[in-house]
Amino acid sequence: MQEERLDQVKRENPITDQEGHGRSHAEASLALSLARLVHGLRTEAGLTQVELARRMGTTQSSVARWEGGGSLPTIELLDRLGRAVGVRLELVASPHAGDREGAEGNAVAFGAQ
Repeated sequence: MQEERLDQVKRENPITDQEGHGRSHAEASLALSLARLVHGLRTEAGLTQVELARRMGTTQSSVARWEGGGSLPTIELLDRLGRAVGVRLELVASPHAGDREGAEGNAVAFGAQ
């Protein structure tokens, strides 16, 4: 039933701006990936949102927004996240998602060393 409704909405509202849709989709995917990262690192460290916020020098509501995908943490905040939970985070540039081969020269590490 719900799938039929979704199909109807799609038919009634076709995507006319494919480029804009693609950008929005990419931003939403990044927000979701970072939300999972923040939540996963926090819970693996056994911290509450309040405890993580204190360690990072931010607020619990900021942590909640990152975990909910409502805002994107900056590189500086990700650095503080890594330090707060004791992990090394790496930003890797590669031609294809998940392709780390040959990308060593295109990597930046931050967080706990």
